[in-house]
Amino acid sequence: SGDFERQMLERCANEGVNVKGESPVYEMFPYRVKIDIENQDIYVDKKKVQCVRPSCFVSMIKAGKAKLDRASFNPEAFASELADAYDLTLLKSGKKVAGDVYLLDLYKTMTPMSRSRKEYDLQSFAYDIARLYSSGVTETKTGRQFQMGPGRNNAKAVRILDRNGKESYQAVIRFYEE
Repeated sequence: SGDFERQMLERCANEGVNVKGESPVYEMFPYRVKIDIENQDIYVDKKKVQCVRPSCFVSMIKAGKAKLDRASFNPEAFASELADAYDLTLLKSGKKVAGDVYLLDLYKTMTPMSRSRKEYDLQSFAYDIARLYSSGVTETKTGRQFQMGPGRNNAKAVRILDRNGKESYQAVIRFYEE
């Protein structure tokens, strides 16, 4: 009847969980939530969860995000991995001059097989991009500078939240030497 969704959204607002989207698919960064109204099932990142009460569900989402936040993350190492994927993407495209490359193209280079995309899905990539963005790191271990920004094609943009919960869309990245 829609009561679960209404109560879930109210609870998210009360608990400070960022929600984007509309029924039946929501993004609760970094999770993608789908509500199957017909079967009364809830899926988080394509995995069915057993949860009946909105308060328990929102608590589960918050606990999962807190666990991700506590996990170790090395922004310099991730930036170096992005730089390697950037170089491969440029090589594959045949571009002679380095320029902006879509983050989604880097994701595809980093996860060439569908099996690897299941283990490291786009939401996880977006979360790592958000952590790199919030870290303040602007160069790789080898000294290459990089900058991210919006692009012309919004369909290729990655939605991220910074430390303060402010939403932004990053689409491209560029690595360069000073």
